[in-house]
Amino acid sequence: MQHTANSYLDPASRSATLLSYLIFPLALGLGLLSTAYFSQQTGNPITVAIVVSLSAMVAVAVLERLMPYRQDWNVSRGDIGTDFWHMVVNQILLSRGLNVLWIALLAGMTARLADTYGAGLWPHHWPLLVQLVLMLLIAEFGRYWVHRWAHRNPWLWRLHAVHHSPARLYFLNAGRVHPLEKFLYLTPEVVPFVIMGTNIECLAMYATFNSIHGFFQHGNVNVRLGPLNYFFSMAELHRWHHSREIDESDRNFGNNLSVWDVLFGTWFLPKDREVGTLGLQSDDYPEGYLTQVMAPFQARDISKPVQAQASESGA
Repeated sequence: MQHTANSYLDPASRSATLLSYLIFPLALGLGLLSTAYFSQQTGNPITVAIVVSLSAMVAVAVLERLMPYRQDWNVSRGDIGTDFWHMVVNQILLSRGLNVLWIALLAGMTARLADTYGAGLWPHHWPLLVQLVLMLLIAEFGRYWVHRWAHRNPWLWRLHAVHHSPARLYFLNAGRVHPLEKFLYLTPEVVPFVIMGTNIECLAMYATFNSIHGFFQHGNVNVRLGPLNYFFSMAELHRWHHSREIDESDRNFGNNLSVWDVLFGTWFLPKDREVGTLGLQSDDYPEGYLTQVMAPFQARDISKPVQAQASESGA
């Protein structure tokens, strides 16, 4: 009688394996349903999205202790304070402020489009979930190319290196992004939808999706997705994007979705090994928040994009 590898697993191991496949879809589904339901009940979708996102952050922090991908990634390396300030500045101050700014600047264009096309360009009559998928596909296309260019252009890489500086992945460093690069990422996430007049309910659903996915994507949780890795740019893919090896980290550029990586040939998920050392080629990258914000403007050798370009030209 032949046995598969899983047939030798004890019930607790099989349950843990099953949970690793189910935990993210269940969390994402619950978060989206909660946002849709309570938005209707309260009439304040953005506040609901913020509450759901904070709840997801706490849940991922707990899961990192209950089912970690790597035990050593749960040990602080003096990075919590740095990541906390990145999160506050980027996700709270900058995101909210830029959203208001874009709305103010583009209000006239949106009004003209509404006069010309009636309700505007956005398909408000579509089911909310379908609207969310459309928004994800459009936003991800822009983010994919901004992210990919950041790995190719030495000037953009100096900003992007901040995000690649951690030596471990855990929920809080999802927000470790240079403020100027955050501005670049927010542009394709906000501008098209302000112009098209996307409704606030869809924007709240996108915010919820983006937050839950981001915390799990960077979280030290043993998450597995199987075939869903071809749709979600989740932790199994994103760990390789943080690899110190250039040939491994110059892949998987998707923020929430991996469909553009699949279509443009940058999807990467080895089946025979786990990711090794994370971080930058440089060993002396600053660790404090303010020093990381200033790092792109200092004389510092970060030559990864040049090496990547050389690798591509020789391919």
